Amino acid sequence: MERSTFVVCKCPVILKSFTSIYMNYLKDDTIAALSTAVGKSAIAVIRLSGNESFCIINKIFKTHSKSEQRVKHGYIVDGIEKKDEVVCTFFKAPHTYTGEDLVEISIHGNPVIINEVLNLTYKNGARPAEPGEFTYRSFLNGKIDLAEAEAVCALISSRTGISAKAALNSMSGKLSLKVKNIRDSLIDLIAFMEVSLDHPDEDILFLPLNEKLSRLDSYIKGLQDLLNSYKTSKILQYGIKAVIIGKPNVGKSSLLNTILGKNRAIVTDIAGTTTDTIEETIDSYGIPLTITDTAGIRTHTNTRNLIEFLGQKKTKEIISEADILVWLFDSSCKLDKNDLKIANFLEKSNLNIPIVGILNKSDLRQKLSLDDVSESIKLNFFAFLSLSAKIGTGVEELLKEIDKFSGRSDDSKNDFLMINSRHYNLLQNALESLIKTKQTLSTKKDADEIACFEAVNAQVALNEILGINVAEDILDTIFSTFCIGK
Repeated sequence: MERSTFVVCKCPVILKSFTSIYMNYLKDDTIAALSTAVGKSAIAVIRLSGNESFCIINKIFKTHSKSEQRVKHGYIVDGIEKKDEVVCTFFKAPHTYTGEDLVEISIHGNPVIINEVLNLTYKNGARPAEPGEFTYRSFLNGKIDLAEAEAVCALISSRTGISAKAALNSMSGKLSLKVKNIRDSLIDLIAFMEVSLDHPDEDILFLPLNEKLSRLDSYIKGLQDLLNSYKTSKILQYGIKAVIIGKPNVGKSSLLNTILGKNRAIVTDIAGTTTDTIEETIDSYGIPLTITDTAGIRTHTNTRNLIEFLGQKKTKEIISEADILVWLFDSSCKLDKNDLKIANFLEKSNLNIPIVGILNKSDLRQKLSLDDVSESIKLNFFAFLSLSAKIGTGVEELLKEIDKFSGRSDDSKNDFLMINSRHYNLLQNALESLIKTKQTLSTKKDADEIACFEAVNAQVALNEILGINVAEDILDTIFSTFCIGK
């Protein structure tokens, strides 16, 4: 079997080879774009990067600041006409975000001025930057790896403090370091296997089988730990979608209003008030929690109320999209046919979605207990609570139960990493290959060649996480999700 020889090379060699493949993307042109949010603001920042950045700025920026100053005050001009009073900050390659000469122009955040200054940069030799092109150049110039680059986008789109912290951890290299440590150790193991294959009869100190297996166990555990953290990472990025269900007039809208701390949904004593879904997102213990209030499900004796009927149909559709269901029961009355209808729907749907059962209206005389529900409804509940949506007691406990679904703990909140679906798939591929490597070594005699093949597959997957030997179309897909100017 033909074996690749690059697998025993160290990272800088591989990275250099990779960069040369895609160096044609780094053209001689200079790019410019607005790096702050679009719209009116006190200050806006326009960024230029490329070999001609300083030359272009010198054509349109007039200053009396000393030439050696990195931060200079002056005016953007078009000929003799002043456009804005600005501050320009100069960053000399290679010690910049992109690895190229880079200039940031701090101007007044008026859209008219912003457009005028941008057009002046284009007129004098720059071109508009593509989405994520500044970070793309940073990656290609070896300033950051691909996992770190992806974390930049995740940080910008973070919806809570904890998700921002997780993205920052990955952006600062914590995820990359874990992957690199496994990959570099794996490269050493592959090197030992390669040597034993290439020089089987020579007097060389080979790695004993038990040592190979021990090392593989360590790599497998490291990958499993990263894979186990994916669920929490996904929740930090996209949040949890909790759908409130129950029969009409059970308190769904009241619960939504209490959680939000405002009257978002109409609440009346008339059953069937909510005829459409109402959705809001909050920061719940650092998790983006999207709460959806739905139309109550009940048995109809006729179809005169077509709007309510359609609302219930939509409720059933929304339920299938939920991460967790919050099912309300009216504890001030016994179960009725509407409760049983919901139970029947959930049983037949076989959705396998966690359910938090709620005995609502705990402020009223109690006629329904958890035992009563358990006797009549044969569904497994993730948790079961008693609360009063009207006065708010027990609502905090509900949010804590939903938070448990994320699988995170307060002790580890500073160690979260932003692992996306691309990372997950590649980690899974690497894990499967290493498991095959271990199985081959454990069960087959003289199996180093097959084991080495699987180990190389694992290394290739880990390389892709870091951005080594990644197809150009994959890079284009990743960076196209960035905003322009980053």
